[in-house]
Amino acid sequence: MPTLTIDNRTVTVAEGASVLDAAVELGIVVPHYCYHQALGAVGACRQCAVTILEGSQKGLKMSCLVTAEDGMQVSTCDEESRSFRAQVGEWLMTNHPHDCPVCDEGGECQLQEMTIGSGHGIRRYRGNKRTHTNQDLGPFITQEMNRCIQCYRCVRAYKDYCGGEDFGVMGSRQRVFFGRFKEGPLESDFSGNLIDFCPTGVFTDKTSRFKTRYWDLQQAPSICPHCSLGCATLPGGRYQQLQRVRSGSNRLTNDSFICDRARFGSDWANHPQRPREARIDGEKAEFSVVLSQLEERLQSLVDTYGGETLRLLGSPRASFEANLLLKKLAVRFGAPTPCYDAHPRRAFAARAAGSIPSGQLASLQQLRASDLVLVAGVDPLAEAPVLALALRQVVRAGGRVVVLDPRPVELPCEFEHHSLTQEALLRGLSAPEENELLESLRQQLEAAHHPVLVGGGDLLGGAGLLLLRRFSESCCGDSDCLIFPVLHGPNSYGGGLLEEPGERQRDLLEDLENGKVRALICLEADPAIEHPDPGRMQLALARLDLLAVFDHLPTHSVAAANIFLPTRTLFECGGTYVNNEGRMQAFAPVIEPGIPLEVSGGGGHPLRQFDSGVPGSAPHSAIHLLQQLLKDRQDLFGLRRQIVEEIPCLRDLDRLEAGDSGRRMADCGESLEESRLEIWAQEGELRLLPVMARYGGDQYSRLSQPLASRLQQPCLWIHPLEAAERGFGEGQRVVLRTAVGHFRLSLSCKEKMVRGRVMLPCLPGTPLEVFTPGGLSIPCQLYAEDDNA
Repeated sequence: MPTLTIDNRTVTVAEGASVLDAAVELGIVVPHYCYHQALGAVGACRQCAVTILEGSQKGLKMSCLVTAEDGMQVSTCDEESRSFRAQVGEWLMTNHPHDCPVCDEGGECQLQEMTIGSGHGIRRYRGNKRTHTNQDLGPFITQEMNRCIQCYRCVRAYKDYCGGEDFGVMGSRQRVFFGRFKEGPLESDFSGNLIDFCPTGVFTDKTSRFKTRYWDLQQAPSICPHCSLGCATLPGGRYQQLQRVRSGSNRLTNDSFICDRARFGSDWANHPQRPREARIDGEKAEFSVVLSQLEERLQSLVDTYGGETLRLLGSPRASFEANLLLKKLAVRFGAPTPCYDAHPRRAFAARAAGSIPSGQLASLQQLRASDLVLVAGVDPLAEAPVLALALRQVVRAGGRVVVLDPRPVELPCEFEHHSLTQEALLRGLSAPEENELLESLRQQLEAAHHPVLVGGGDLLGGAGLLLLRRFSESCCGDSDCLIFPVLHGPNSYGGGLLEEPGERQRDLLEDLENGKVRALICLEADPAIEHPDPGRMQLALARLDLLAVFDHLPTHSVAAANIFLPTRTLFECGGTYVNNEGRMQAFAPVIEPGIPLEVSGGGGHPLRQFDSGVPGSAPHSAIHLLQQLLKDRQDLFGLRRQIVEEIPCLRDLDRLEAGDSGRRMADCGESLEESRLEIWAQEGELRLLPVMARYGGDQYSRLSQPLASRLQQPCLWIHPLEAAERGFGEGQRVVLRTAVGHFRLSLSCKEKMVRGRVMLPCLPGTPLEVFTPGGLSIPCQLYAEDDNA
C-alpha cells in the first residue's frame, strides 16, 4: 500500500488508487467532473490538474489518471496547478448559460461548487454561446443540453455501466450532443441514473421538477423496499410529500446505482387512497380507543377459546423490529409463532436462505468481482434489477454469466441462456450427475477462480435453494464458492430467521380453513392476494370473528378489516431491513406523515388557517403500535439493544446507523434438511407459470403514478413454435382456462422462453391478481377467443 504526501500531508491508500483518490481521502478538494468512484477516470474534463514534485511522473498531471506511488510528493496549490485549473474552468463555462436561479440542480450542482473551487468567478467571454435543441426523453428525465460541459459521465453511466443502447454521444468539437438518435422515452431500466451522474443540470428529474429547492428538502438515508437486495437510497420530501428518491452509496450492495422502479416507484407513499385513519368495523375512531378495543377483543377471545385460535401474520415489507415485536405479541397471548409471509413457498425459501452459513453468502460487491456466475431460476430485471447491473460488470471484466431459467430472461450484457422448465431445473439440481448440462457447469464452476451461484427463491423455492447449496459444495468443495439467494421482499430474510426452528413450514390458509382459528392479525401484509390461492384465502378471511390489520397501503385486507390501524411508511419512521445476504441495514425517517400540502391546499398557497394538527398525520409506526400493545416504552435504540441481548447472532444490530454499509449478521438460521420436491408435471402437458411482471408486479410500483407509462398490459407469453403448433399467432386473442377461472388475453410470442409452458406476468389490481408468482406451474388449456369448444 503506497504512502504519499499531498500538500505536506501524508496518506496511505490501497494499491491502484489514484492521486485524486488519495486527495479525497485527505479531504483535499481537487476540482473534477469526469471522474466518479463507480465509473473510474477518463481525463476528459482536464480539471483535476496537480503538480507531481516527486515520482515516476513529474510535472503537471491529471490526478485522476496518475496512480499513487510510494514516496510520491504532490502539490495541489502551486501556482501552475491553480492557474491551469482556473483556465480550464473558464473554458468549460464559456457556453454555459447563466440560469442557476431557475435550474433544478441549483444548490447541489457539482459545476457550481467546482467552478468556484477552480478559482473562476468572473466571466470574460462576451460572444455568442453554443445552443442545442432539447429532446423529449420520456416521463422521467428532462434534458437541458445547453448546460453540458462534455464530461462524458452520462454516456459512461448509461451505456457503458448500465448497458443502455438508445443513448449516446453524437457530433464533434463544440457540437457534441448527448442524447438519443431520435427523441423518445429512454428504454433502459436504469435511465434515472443520468440524474445522479450528471454533474450539471443537463439531466434532471422530471417527476419532481420545480417542486422544491435542494436546501429546503428533508432528506435521510434509506433502503429501497422494492426487492430483497437492500439498495441504498436517499429520499427527499417536503410538506408531507415524498418528492424524489436518489441513489445512496454502498459499495457492498448497489454501489451508486438504483433501478427506475426504486427511483420513480415511491409515489405510493403519497397515494390519494392511502388509509390514514384508525377504524373499528368501518367507523373512524381515535387511536387510543382502537388499541384498547383490539386488546380487549383479543384477550376475550383467548380467555374463551385459547391462544391456539389466534394467528399472526408478519410481512417481508415490515421492519425487522416490527416483525420481532409481533412474535412477542404472539407469546403474550399464547398464540403460535407468526408466519412471516402469506405465501408458504416464499416463506420456506426465506428460511432456506437463512440456513446458508454467513460466510457462504455473496454480497453484490463480491458478485461483481466473480469470473463465472451461474444464475438459476432468476429473472433479474423483474425480481432484482440491480443484480442485472452486477452481472454486466462481470461480463465487462471478462467473466461469464450462464442463466438456467424457463422465462425469456433479458440482461444488459452477453450471457448464455439455457431454457429449462421449472421441473427440469429442480430435477437437475437434485441429481446433477444425471444431467449433462449441470455436470458440465459443475466442472466449469470447479475450474473458476471466484464462482458465484445465484438462486431464485420464487422459482426454486426453499427446496431448490437447499439443492443449490448442495450443488455449490459439490462444485467447489472447500474453496470459495458463494451463493447469492434472491428473495421476494426487503425483509424476507429477516422474517425467515424469526420462524420457529425445527417447525414444518405452515400454510396459514390450512390453519384458517380447519375452523379452529377465530382471529388474525396482519402486519403490513395482504394475504387476500399474497397467498398462492387468493380465492380460498378471501373466503377464509371472511369467516373470521376478528381481522385486525396494521398497514399503510389500500389493500383488500384493509378494506375487510374489523379493526384497522394505519402505520407509517419507511419514509416516516426508523427501522431495519435484512437483505438477501443477511446484511442488516437501518433506514431513518425522512418526513412526518400527513396529506401532502399540494392536496390539502388545493394546489395553491399553504392554507391560511391555524390548526394544532396536520391533516392525515394520524398514522404511527408499526413498532410504536406493537410496543403499546406490549406495554413497552423503549425507544428504537433501546429496543435494538434489548434484541441484541436476547438474540446473540444479531450482536451488531444496536450499532447500525442509517446510511452506513450495514452489518452482516452472524449465523443464527436453523439447519434445514432437504425436503421432498413437489414436481408433478407430465410430459407434453401444457402448463401455466405465473411470473413477476417487471413493472406493476409488486404492491408498491403498481400504486406509483410516475411508473404508469411502463406498466404492461395483461398478456400471455408463449413460444412462437408452441403457438404455431396450436394455430395461434402473435397478438391473437385467446381464452386461458384454469382451475381458478377463464381469462381472455392477447398472446405475446417469446423466442427465448421454454416450450411446453405459457407464462402470465402477474399484475395486482387487475383480474390477474388471482395468480401469484412463487409457486409451481399449474395445468391450463388454450382456445381461440372465438372457439366455442
